[in-house]
Amino acid sequence: MRQAKKTTIIDVAKLAGVSVSTVSVVINNKDKFVRQDLKEKILTAIRALNYSPNSIARSLKKQETKTIGLIVTNITSPVTPTMVRTIQRIGYDQGIDTIIIATEENKQVEISAVNNFVSKMLDGLIICPIESDDYQHLAYAHQQAGIPIVSIERNLPPELGIPSVSTTNFETSYQAVQHLIVHGRRRIALIAMPVFGSNTRDRINGYKRATEEKGLYDPSLVFQTDYVGSNAYTIAIDLIQNHKVDAIFAISQSIALGAYKAAMDCNQKIPNDIALIGYDSVDWMDAIPSPITRIKQPLEEIATVSANMLLQQRGNPDTVLNNVIIPSELLIKRSCGC
Repeated sequence: MRQAKKTTIIDVAKLAGVSVSTVSVVINNKDKFVRQDLKEKILTAIRALNYSPNSIARSLKKQETKTIGLIVTNITSPVTPTMVRTIQRIGYDQGIDTIIIATEENKQVEISAVNNFVSKMLDGLIICPIESDDYQHLAYAHQQAGIPIVSIERNLPPELGIPSVSTTNFETSYQAVQHLIVHGRRRIALIAMPVFGSNTRDRINGYKRATEEKGLYDPSLVFQTDYVGSNAYTIAIDLIQNHKVDAIFAISQSIALGAYKAAMDCNQKIPNDIALIGYDSVDWMDAIPSPITRIKQPLEEIATVSANMLLQQRGNPDTVLNNVIIPSELLIKRSCGC
């Protein structure tokens, strides 16, 4: 007996009278861009043909677009280009193009980007994900559509089966604050970003652990700016004038810049009056009278490992990869008091 031909996404599209990508978008629950009458036609065709998501996964996995997706959170950050260039270069060497999306820490933008990548049948995805209670879009893309995915900078729930490449945010932040304490600093403020992922939480917890161990933790010295540090300057002014801090730990380079400007405008000498430790290593930190002590993330290494992991999954979908942690480095300069 001849085996019955399996229904494909193309069959659904033909019966509904729409494009294949429109069918994929509807199945991915990305309905707001599809007219209600078209959505009903697609759902009717799916029921009539007894078409299942598993059929979608089989169809997509047979495709090869020679294109991968890269989803970052902040395209304006000076640390992002290093990772983008590295991933693009590794992909280019393999004849693979890279499509880049910046979410600006917006969950709906992330969901839309992932669903669009699925509909375009991309060969893989590297993503800095936003923390959420719902990762259905990533679960579907990875487990059902069969798209290789690697998470960078932030970890995902282990049940998703998506490997991550991150760094020692907790350990190195703990080390940095300990360094300030060794220098005799006792009123150490923290200016943090909103917790959009495990990397930010770990930096905050590293600060908290180091100050708690010495009985120095004071929640009134902990402040939060937005994800680009736009009001870090104002926060630092308040900390200097009203809280009499003698050190600031800033968990991004933009926050460190705001804190530095505030110290200058308050006629506070760094490090004599206020010590400062920042995050990431960018040019301005060495172009000032007291170069900034900072935590340097291994950005190029994270990008290289994540790209190679993605290519490994792409070549062998059954590959099981573990999470990788690459240590950050505390670069000692003058702003801490050394």
